[in-house]
Amino acid sequence: MLVIGSGGAALRAALAAAEENVSVTIVTKGCLGKSGATYCSVAEIGAFNVPDGAFDPEDNPDVFYRDIQRAALGMADLKLARILADEAIDAKAYLERCGMHFARNPDGSYMGYRACFSSRARSHVVKDHFQPIMLTLLRQAARKELQIQEDATVTDLIVDHGVCLGAFMLREGELTPILAGSVILAAGGGSTLFRHHLYPEFITGDGYAMAWRAGACLQNLEFLQTGIGLAWPQPNLFGNQLWQAAPRLTNGDGERFIERYTGGKASEAQVLRAKGGHFPFSTRDVSQYLEIAVQTEIRSGVPTPRGNVYLDFLETDFQRLFRENPGFQSVWQLTYDRFRSLGVDLYRERIEVACFAHAVNGGVLIDERGATSLPGLYAAGEIAAGPHGADRLGGNMSLTCMVFGRRAGVFAADFARHAERKGLDEAVLSEEVRRLRGFGRLSAARYRQILGEVQTAADQNLLIVRNQDGLRTFRRSCAGWKEALRSGDAAGEGTLEELLALESRIVTGELLAAAAEARKESRGSHYRSDYPAGDPAYGQPKPFCKGL
Repeated sequence: MLVIGSGGAALRAALAAAEENVSVTIVTKGCLGKSGATYCSVAEIGAFNVPDGAFDPEDNPDVFYRDIQRAALGMADLKLARILADEAIDAKAYLERCGMHFARNPDGSYMGYRACFSSRARSHVVKDHFQPIMLTLLRQAARKELQIQEDATVTDLIVDHGVCLGAFMLREGELTPILAGSVILAAGGGSTLFRHHLYPEFITGDGYAMAWRAGACLQNLEFLQTGIGLAWPQPNLFGNQLWQAAPRLTNGDGERFIERYTGGKASEAQVLRAKGGHFPFSTRDVSQYLEIAVQTEIRSGVPTPRGNVYLDFLETDFQRLFRENPGFQSVWQLTYDRFRSLGVDLYRERIEVACFAHAVNGGVLIDERGATSLPGLYAAGEIAAGPHGADRLGGNMSLTCMVFGRRAGVFAADFARHAERKGLDEAVLSEEVRRLRGFGRLSAARYRQILGEVQTAADQNLLIVRNQDGLRTFRRSCAGWKEALRSGDAAGEGTLEELLALESRIVTGELLAAAAEARKESRGSHYRSDYPAGDPAYGQPKPFCKGL
């Protein structure tokens, strides 16, 4: 069995498959455990949702399921939501059996809170975001006989007669086909399509692009999680709990600007109060005007010299806030310490913030086994669509990686055991060789130019505020960028791997724009300024596949 990726979902899938006595090969762009999105700390804490009643005795899997359903706004596969709610407690127990330590208070109780879009507190705190989960899974992986292919780029899936038979691996200039009884795609994330993003440069949308080329169905790509984050000196997520402190936002001229964009529908205080309920941008309440205002001010207003807006807590009475909300103090201290480590003192300084691309709620469509529409191909983690919808509960992505990573591993192992062993058709190999030879070589300056154009256009047309003209403009531009990757230039010294990653960004953006253009309404994390209201006609998710 082949696993593509090395984040939390990939490792959990590999471990589950290994327990089924199937030989497992993992292919990863970088070093195992350090090149997946799970490893990348973009906040001081991470949330892991478990409806175990640790923080609210009234919470249980049924309440959790209803929260997922409510947040999805009709866009989730409810069978997968039910599985997620029912298997959450076991997922946490597995991690703890493996040595994982969730954060605890001084009295020994679990540290937790009510995360985005949740009706009850059930988010167990993981310090340093999700690195402890990765370290736990890596220790388990070290005990298994896994084949590891590091510093390797998967160029495409191998598909023959409608079945996924493996993938092509490029390493040190050599193309190698890896045949497998089944493949698990766990290369999720594509936020580096945008200039403002929270993840390292290796998260480039490869999984979405290769799944699309292979013919797998996708869904919900228009539902991109975005939100406010620290823009300088280093990107960092700005948690929803921080808005309880009612920070002041000003533009490059030092003027408050939020109420200029609310259309009289809400005051600044109402917008910030609503924002305390969730980090990601959502059109479900008046908090939407915060990101709409920030993004529009940056695009066409008066941004800071670095192209952001200012935020500060200089007028916040923290002593009163701590007295009135004791639970806020412990979370604030973790946040303060994190920002202090980045060189920022939140008590004394104003900071620069912007809207950032974070995670994709959609992706490759899966069923309850983690199987995609392409036989032999399974998916788990951020790459997979179905467990989430128009909005996603904070703390659900880390849980989803564990629950559906395990499921994909078990069912893909079973598929591999019963798969008919086939050799590689030479015509399939020849076609991939021709595709790769079609790329030119770009100079470093030309590469940076094209990447900058792609990211600037994505920020302008796909991030927060979308409309038909912008979406069509972006899609038209994609053809030119893809052609530029094949033309090359005389001073070309770039690598094929760089060009493939840039192509993945472009294809992912093209797919996202197509999905956003097709949804002529605003729902959850998808906002169309030309269709600002929801529309019941779009009340069901619509998969899109080649030929449909």
